[in-house]
Amino acid sequence: MLALLLAALLQTPVAPSPPPDSARAATEVAPPAAIPAAAQPEAPPEDGGIRFRPRVAPSALYSTTRGFGIGGGVGITNLGWRGSDLVVDLHLQQRYQAANVTLFTADPYASAVHLLVGGGGSTTSRRRYYGLGPNTTTSSELFLHHDAAQAELRAGVYPLGTTGLYLQPSVRLLYDYTSGVNEEASRSTLDALDAVSQTAVRIAEDRGRYGLSGGLEVATDLRDWPAYPRKGMLVTAEYRRFVALDDSDLTLDRYAGSVVHYIPIRGRTTAILRAVGSVTRSGDADGDGLSDPIPFYYLPTLDDRVATAFRQDRLTGRDVLAVGAGARAPVFDFLGVYGVDALVMGYLGNAYDDVFEQFTPAVTFAEDSVVDAEGKAALRPSIGVGLGLINLDKERVVIGGLVGLGPGGITVATLRIAYDLRDARPLFR
Repeated sequence: MLALLLAALLQTPVAPSPPPDSARAATEVAPPAAIPAAAQPEAPPEDGGIRFRPRVAPSALYSTTRGFGIGGGVGITNLGWRGSDLVVDLHLQQRYQAANVTLFTADPYASAVHLLVGGGGSTTSRRRYYGLGPNTTTSSELFLHHDAAQAELRAGVYPLGTTGLYLQPSVRLLYDYTSGVNEEASRSTLDALDAVSQTAVRIAEDRGRYGLSGGLEVATDLRDWPAYPRKGMLVTAEYRRFVALDDSDLTLDRYAGSVVHYIPIRGRTTAILRAVGSVTRSGDADGDGLSDPIPFYYLPTLDDRVATAFRQDRLTGRDVLAVGAGARAPVFDFLGVYGVDALVMGYLGNAYDDVFEQFTPAVTFAEDSVVDAEGKAALRPSIGVGLGLINLDKERVVIGGLVGLGPGGITVATLRIAYDLRDARPLFR
């Protein structure tokens, strides 16, 4: 699969196009998780008037982890000035409550320069935790009481006037508080985990941790149409540095990158290749970046947002890596206006203590130990199958869903292949 991915990336890419300045682009922004694409910002009215749109989160109706509830919000376009987009979302579930507000000063797909200001918070008694590294199992599942809040200021710039280069500096203020393990809901106990996994919780228990995360993200978007691509690729790279503002003196450096490549086959049928990875190192005294303990919530997680077939919060570590391949194909069309597409994606991935030392191209279906005698960790497989309703006239996914089968069992996710830097919600904190 890695060889196939590299071969595809060497193909001649689609020529970059200028950031669209038409009304069409504002309609086609890919949705954040659990929000149907139909609820995304629409074209600004010709008269520049304020426009409201409802936002519905079907995933909030029921979750085995969070219980019953309701979720939704409102989007307001052209509030204060033409092109602005304000979004307010609220989730109220039995064991999870969250509120978020984001404001784009202009359409990030249509404006050469734009800003995002956002913030929000959440509280839950069911934050899943399985421990750290590649060797975690579903039997070690814990639920933690966890509160989180964040605020972000972000800028987006197309310095060349085309989608061939996109720069996005940002700064985030992060706050987290963990009050301990929900013993009644958990399958295991904290003492049953390995020492490193225990430490990642105990250094965070019963205290508020906060700090600043600043960084720069770079992308080249060579897809023919971001909302429903048939060819081209999106490549992203990111560097971030976190500095604690509490008394911990913790500093973290994170490097992340991803690539998704669409290869046209026939009509709407498209092959898809994807790779994503992240490396986190702490500023420890011996210089290897691997010694200082890190609170679990500052580490990247390989789950349904990163690669849709993996379970939520399932694989957490200093480093994560996943590669995938699949295809999207039409099932049937209705009067040439709407169609139904099927999506199949297979992934191989894992979380690592140190990906450079532990990675091996081996694959295992074992649920228990995946680390061999030499300390190498095999890749875990997962597969996702989904359906999406397509608006053929506007070339966008109206609504869709995917069922994934991987480490930890079955998961349900939105029909989303790849994260985009211009999404309101970052992939990693």
